[in-house]
Amino acid sequence: MNQPAIHSPRLWHTAMVSAALVVTSSIRVNAGEPQKPWSARPEVVADFEIRKPPFNYAEKNVPDYTLPDPVVASDGSKIATADDWNQRRRSELMELFRSHVYGRRPDVEYAVQFKQTEVLEDVFDGAATGRSMTATITIDGRSFSFPFVAFVPNDQERPVPAIVHINNRYFIPLEKAASEHDPFWPARTIIERGYATASFHTSHVDPDRKDGYADGIRSFFPGVQAPSDEAWGSLSAWGWAASRILDYLDSLDAVDGTRVAVSGHSRGGKTALWAACEDTRFAIAYSNESGCGGAALSRRDFGETVGKITTKYFYWFCGAFSQYADRESELPVDQHEVMALIAPRGVYVASADEDLWCDPRGEYASLVAAAPVFRLLNKKSISNATMPALNQPRVNGQTGYHIRTGSHGLRGKDWRWFLDFADPLLNP
Repeated sequence: MNQPAIHSPRLWHTAMVSAALVVTSSIRVNAGEPQKPWSARPEVVADFEIRKPPFNYAEKNVPDYTLPDPVVASDGSKIATADDWNQRRRSELMELFRSHVYGRRPDVEYAVQFKQTEVLEDVFDGAATGRSMTATITIDGRSFSFPFVAFVPNDQERPVPAIVHINNRYFIPLEKAASEHDPFWPARTIIERGYATASFHTSHVDPDRKDGYADGIRSFFPGVQAPSDEAWGSLSAWGWAASRILDYLDSLDAVDGTRVAVSGHSRGGKTALWAACEDTRFAIAYSNESGCGGAALSRRDFGETVGKITTKYFYWFCGAFSQYADRESELPVDQHEVMALIAPRGVYVASADEDLWCDPRGEYASLVAAAPVFRLLNKKSISNATMPALNQPRVNGQTGYHIRTGSHGLRGKDWRWFLDFADPLLNP
């Protein structure tokens, strides 16, 4: 456990999950819920127009736009086969997102070592063992460490699947996670559903503030004194840390490293999507209300915009992304191609009825627009352009979506519907 592992930064770029991830069932519609497709309520639109002007919250004001075709290469040629996607188009899209949105991770070898600092046996009425852990990254004799917490079910007959949760709000220490229910990371619920789980706080890896660069993992890597236009932003750095947690889980005999999901809310949801693009060992990405730079289409100009997010949170992205403020139509990519890059693995996107800032319709539209790639890879996915009804999850093959009542946040209902989606893929 404490032997350092040597990593090449390119190690995970070409790996593909070998397990067949096929599901054709649908989540049962909630009894008594209306069947009408979701649309934003006028009073919610009016409230946002008062609280967060001058951004667009009305569907009638969405501009006409044309999305980049994920199955057409940059030279205009059609991507017609799975081999052509895997060998040519996928790497082309990855480079476009690294250059224009999330940044490029450093090409530097490092070692990672895991140390247990505390253990609680038989938590959750004996169902699991909890551990406080420290991940230490070493480069040329220098080290950088961050903590995380993990729970693994006890007495399982076979290795279990797992969920790596990216916590962008706060760090939940071991004893608190073991004794108090927190809907943001409901460790006991996840354990009782048959999964191991681990969580870390984003700011322990790369501080979530505009002046935090010098104190985070990005400045720890050599060769970059300050972020360049293509250098990785915090979202990519947090996703890189999620992969290190996967390294740890994969080292455990009790966990099946080919059946691991990555989850996050808001900026954590943006991170989870990109983490699964960069590391194809993640079998599912779960994005909860991730909005601009996450699941929502940038070209819709709805709610938070590229200009707004790169003004306040410029450090989340590479410097080049800000150049597309008010020029979203000139982006060579859009967020549906993030979903496509995760194919043929699983993607689940969640929205909230009162969270127009994150553009629920744009989040759903991303999944639909990625369907040609899932189809090319012989996987089923959501292709119905009509939004589902409120509180009625829609699942088809490798993709799932719901929009629930309420505002921006990660709730027990969100987790329940996500785990319902994950079960046939990871825990049948």
